[in-house]
Amino acid sequence: MKPAYRKTLVIIPIILILGYIVFDWNKVGGKSFEEAGTDFTKSFNAERKKMNLPIIPDNWKNLSPLEYKVQTWENPDLSLPSHSEKTVIATYETAEFQSEVDRYNLKKIGGKYYQVVIEFSKAENQWYCTLRETSPHPIDVNRKLLRDAGNLISELTLEQATDTLRKYGIERLNY
Repeated sequence: MKPAYRKTLVIIPIILILGYIVFDWNKVGGKSFEEAGTDFTKSFNAERKKMNLPIIPDNWKNLSPLEYKVQTWENPDLSLPSHSEKTVIATYETAEFQSEVDRYNLKKIGGKYYQVVIEFSKAENQWYCTLRETSPHPIDVNRKLLRDAGNLISELTLEQATDTLRKYGIERLNY
C-alpha cells in the first residue's frame, strides 16, 4: 500500500468525525432544542403556570448551556429559607418537556440543613415530594455546580410539601 493512500484512509474518518461534531455540536442525542422547536427557559413560564408549576424568576441564572436536555436554574439569593433551584428535564429523543424539579432550602437547625424537593413528571402526571437533610451550598465538581441530593427523611404529598413551605414563608407558586 502506498503511503499517500494510508494517509487518505486515516484522514477521511477524521474529517467525517469532525464534520459530525461541528454539525451536531448542540445535540445530546435525539433532536436538538432548535430542531424540536422547544425552549424551556423563562419563555416557557406561561406553560409552567398552566401546569401549576413555579416559574423561573427573571434574576435566576441558568447553570447549563441551552443545548443540553437538562437545564438547571439557580436563585442568586442564597439566604434561607428560599426557593433555591429548578431543574428542567427534556426527553432524550424529541427534546419535549418531561419533568421539573424544584428545590427549596429551608433553614439550619443545629448543624443540619433541610430541603423540600418537589418533582413534577408530565408523562406520568405525577408529583414526587420529599423532605431531605442536605448540604447548604452547591458543591464544585469539575467546574460544574451540583447540589448534594441529601438524605431522605420523608416522602410527602404535594399538599404536605406546600404546607411545609408555607410554614417557612415560601409560596410554592411564585406568581
